[in-house]
Amino acid sequence: MSDIKTGIEKAVKAVAHGSGTFVKTTKLTLNLSSEENKLNTIYNQIGKSVHEIYKHGGSLGAMFDERYKEILEAEAKIADIRNRLEIAKGVVICPKCNTNAKRGSVFCPKCGENMGDAEEVSEIPAAYTTHAAPVHAHAPAPHIAPEPEPVPQPNPAPQGKTCGVCGSVAGIGERFCLSCGRTL
Repeated sequence: MSDIKTGIEKAVKAVAHGSGTFVKTTKLTLNLSSEENKLNTIYNQIGKSVHEIYKHGGSLGAMFDERYKEILEAEAKIADIRNRLEIAKGVVICPKCNTNAKRGSVFCPKCGENMGDAEEVSEIPAAYTTHAAPVHAHAPAPHIAPEPEPVPQPNPAPQGKTCGVCGSVAGIGERFCLSCGRTL
């Protein structure tokens, strides 16, 4: 009987020790993550400061000049990709809160902003339809397959709230009418 009691006591001590170790490592992991987040915030603040210097015509030397050119190229690519996504999704992005809204919406479903300022793109520009690889002097030109035409999807049954002012149907989670801008 005392062997069983001793075995149970050892098991309880092992579990307690394991729990204590788990709690300690979890706290340390959280502290590490917190400090890494602080460091990343500082890095971001420094980067934004450097960006502001360049945005207003300043310079910090050749290495920063080169890196800033890379930032500008990345920003241009991001803008192009966002534009392609808008076209593919059939949406526009709210100029105030960056929420996707259905193309043709007059008001943003999240913040109620007038979508008249949102850039409307009616067709995919030619630059977005090809994915050209760099052509080397002795390599044959790559074959670029055209992107397939989108398959029309049936319109799903309307879901969400109906605007009490204009009668338009809003999607689930939308707080503002896309047609008249009223709060739902």
